[in-house]
Amino acid sequence: MIKEVIHDPILLAIKSEKATIEDLQVAEDLLDTLIANREACVGMAANMIGVHKRIIVFDNEGTYMTMFNPEI
Repeated sequence: MIKEVIHDPILLAIKSEKATIEDLQVAEDLLDTLIANREACVGMAANMIGVHKRIIVFDNEGTYMTMFNPEI
């Protein structure tokens, strides 16, 4: 389901929690939202749709990738 993109810096600064298998629907919603906004961005984090979980999705040269609990 496509979700509204959050732009509020206070909400985006809230620390995210570890993602679990129960968060698969969040990842799907995040991917749907990224695809719907692909003209404006190439990647999104779950906090951008109002969910404070460690999930990101991004376009990797035409292939959409999803990462749970990524670490730099």
